[in-house]
Amino acid sequence: MKGSPRSTLLQRLARTLLGLAITALSQTTLPTTTQAQETETAAAESAVAENAVASDDNQLTHEALRSLRDRMYDAYVKRDMETLLKDVADDVVITWQNGERNIGHGEFLDFYQRMLSGDNPIVKDITSQVEVDDLSILYGEDTAIAHGTLQDTFALTDGSQFTLDSKWTATVVKIDDAWKVASFHVSANIFDNPILSVAQTWLVSMTIGGVVAGLIVGLIIGRITKRTS
Repeated sequence: MKGSPRSTLLQRLARTLLGLAITALSQTTLPTTTQAQETETAAAESAVAENAVASDDNQLTHEALRSLRDRMYDAYVKRDMETLLKDVADDVVITWQNGERNIGHGEFLDFYQRMLSGDNPIVKDITSQVEVDDLSILYGEDTAIAHGTLQDTFALTDGSQFTLDSKWTATVVKIDDAWKVASFHVSANIFDNPILSVAQTWLVSMTIGGVVAGLIVGLIIGRITKRTS
């Protein structure tokens, strides 16, 4: 039984549309495995190149920071505070082992004069060994945190001498395209250090001396009491 003219027309139209769809699909180029691999390789190479540029920039920064460290240490050994302060920010904040804090160049120079080179200095001489723990931690392009250890040997004007081990942290910032120290903090173990040991020895000596003095005074009083009776 033949279908109606309308049904036949719809069937022909459906066959035509199906043929067109098959033809379009056959002409579409799907990405091959090779093309996908090439895309991934290109992306990986781009990432490597970007990392290489960042690594080169970081390397230059670390070299600049090492140069800063060497200049400042050399100036410190020579006691050339004028040269040392060229690499220090104007409003630097410094905290020392004794708890004193200096803000700015002026307070630092006052502290240095009072401790080492004034009319009545406390410290006759000091030698220092500075060690850096690791590469500085970088924050962006203009801030770095450095940290390490410090061993100071003090010769005091009263003739005493001791060695103090400390840990230090420094914040370095880039100002007008030059790296400068913005803060420096150094601290020692308050529960285990030579100053505490000296204080403990002094306290023990004073205690023993007090006991001995008490015994002597007691004996004297006892003899006086016996003679009186």
